[in-house]
Amino acid sequence: MVKMTLDAYSPNGELIAKCNQDDYGAPLLMSLYGEGSTIRVGKKIVWLEGADGEGANSYDGTILKIFSRLK
Repeated sequence: MVKMTLDAYSPNGELIAKCNQDDYGAPLLMSLYGEGSTIRVGKKIVWLEGADGEGANSYDGTILKIFSRLK
């Protein structure tokens, strides 16, 4: 399986961190930066905090939703 990097962006579009898919860094950062923050894989937005829920409510659920959007 190819490991991917999840890029976490603040609501104003600033890159916050590049996170490994195996940890929960990206969903955790969503809760810290709040509504409008995004997780991207490359240029594709795969999570929008607020519209898609709260990333920290279910780390596994957030990652599963991201994977489903990449299929």
